[in-house]
Amino acid sequence: MKKKYLSFIIFFIFFSFSFSSTIKNIRFNKYPSQIVFDMDEQSPKYNSDYDEYNRLLFLEIKNNGNSKFNLNNPLSKYIENIKQVNYNNSTGFFVNLKKNIFYKVSMRKNPYRVVVDLSKSRHNKQYTIVIDPGHGGKDPGAMGNGLKEKDLVLSIGKYLKKELDKDFNVVMTRDTDEFITLQNRSKVANGLEANLFISLHINSSESTKMNGMEIFYFSKKSSSYARKIAKFENSFAEKYGEDTKKIVQIVTDISYDNNQAESMKLAEKLNDDLSKKMKMKNRKIHGANFAVLRGINCPGILIETGFIRNKSDSRKLKNKTNQKFIAKEISKYVREYFY
Repeated sequence: MKKKYLSFIIFFIFFSFSFSSTIKNIRFNKYPSQIVFDMDEQSPKYNSDYDEYNRLLFLEIKNNGNSKFNLNNPLSKYIENIKQVNYNNSTGFFVNLKKNIFYKVSMRKNPYRVVVDLSKSRHNKQYTIVIDPGHGGKDPGAMGNGLKEKDLVLSIGKYLKKELDKDFNVVMTRDTDEFITLQNRSKVANGLEANLFISLHINSSESTKMNGMEIFYFSKKSSSYARKIAKFENSFAEKYGEDTKKIVQIVTDISYDNNQAESMKLAEKLNDDLSKKMKMKNRKIHGANFAVLRGINCPGILIETGFIRNKSDSRKLKNKTNQKFIAKEISKYVREYFY
């Protein structure tokens, strides 16, 4: 065994931590492949090193507790074994990786957790994005000018996934013409511990003169206009038997405020630029009580890409070149948001 193995163990045992935190739980996610160390409200202090010769990742996390965690390994494609060692004020984890497996250790917030991403590629993707094409199956969404909302947003969503796949773990709530409840859409994001949720929609109005693009983020307070739009979108779920009132806010007030601020930051820049480049009316960004956004525990936006009954908007939105352009612009601002 190489000397490096012993040297970095000694280094970590005597590593000095400046504040307290506690490991609450350890989880193994299969998709994306991760070891997740759930922490308390304190920002976790940790450090890591890797012995390439032995393919041994050592991770030490400041930990007030002296718990013994369940380390049964469901990630056998990536990990040979994992062992725990408790020190005076920290816990060390020795993770033997299989051949040609790459890792990335990072700290995530809301809630605090230390995450080890595992991959068979050197380009380990740190962030997970869920793309949510609205409606689907028996729910066509808004209709007008011979078009259905469910078809257009699915097409844009597929283009967006292609744009983001290189740099992110990307999952679509639906990639076919199928009906999915709003609650299950939220569950996809929460189950994957998504870092961002993007819901794609097309607006509608009785007036064919209504036009333009707008983006919504979740807010418990909203204008009368935003309430009207949220009620309209939520009504589709109600029509097909879902009680949207049962979809409750699951994050703390602190996380709610943070998610709202992060969502607004992405929404404003994206909407201003995209509406300008598409030569569509900029209808600004709004906070509203959308059920699909209420149920997620990460930042999220709902993009109304235009009005389907407006001839100019619908003509632009059904054009494949424009759909690809919309996807490319969204992906550009998503990358700016993370990097």
